[in-house]
Amino acid sequence: MGDSCCNNRSIGAVRNLIAEALPGTFVFSLATGRGAAGDTESSFFGNVNEQVENVCNALANITELRNGYNGVGFSQGGQFMRALVERCQHRGPRMHTLVTLGGQHQGVMNVPLCWNPSFNATPTYLCRAMQSVLGWGAYLPWIRDHVIQAQYFKDPWRMADYLRHNAFLADINNERGAKNALYRENLVSLERLVLVRFSEDYTVVPRDSAWFAFYDGKKLQGMRDTALYQEDWIGLRELDERGRVVFDEIPGAHMHFTLQYFQEHVVDRYLKGSKHGFDSMSGKLPQALAAAQ
Repeated sequence: MGDSCCNNRSIGAVRNLIAEALPGTFVFSLATGRGAAGDTESSFFGNVNEQVENVCNALANITELRNGYNGVGFSQGGQFMRALVERCQHRGPRMHTLVTLGGQHQGVMNVPLCWNPSFNATPTYLCRAMQSVLGWGAYLPWIRDHVIQAQYFKDPWRMADYLRHNAFLADINNERGAKNALYRENLVSLERLVLVRFSEDYTVVPRDSAWFAFYDGKKLQGMRDTALYQEDWIGLRELDERGRVVFDEIPGAHMHFTLQYFQEHVVDRYLKGSKHGFDSMSGKLPQALAAAQ
């Protein structure tokens, strides 16, 4: 959120780190907006469903990914990458490992912060515009279809509105009455799903959304207490029972980590030595296969 695919002070630096840490690995970055400004804007305004479909089609034409790839999603990129698995895994290429850092898998129940002074990458006017319209009415027609953050906004006191009007998160979480069996089949095909939470995350509300937890208006439900897990709407329970779900935590605030920490605790731990290597990386997915917030 508020980043572009190739910013050398943020995601561009992460991309370069991976290429250096894993020599010979194909790392692909793709922007969904024209130029740095357009790419950044696409992380605030647009339609996530269209962006996922565009990325799905783009991946099919990348020959370097024909044997599959591993993906990393940063912040909102976590749930966007998961959508890519659920909707496109059967079409190929196949994702083997998905690592999400500070994702919002059960949505956010409050307006997220979007200023990261360590990156100095977010245009303030875009951040303020997003917060203004999201706080005004996340489920109103124009906002829910054009503000990225509204598409994973989940108000526990307005669940009927959420289920009726949310076009993205409610769908990929299979929360409505009719379940999409393909989503479950595709997610279960992952070899590993790594869910990373930031210990002092005040941007993601609640922070444990990164671990598929949900605040129901009265208490925080851990992943295994939710209906999504217990009734296995998307295959999360099956993945967990097979030992393929990993919970991890990064100390500090949302998306605050050093490149050295990222290499030691993410690249070396989950990607280095993988039989599939590290073929690609995705971030906010409004940038497709580029690491971004």
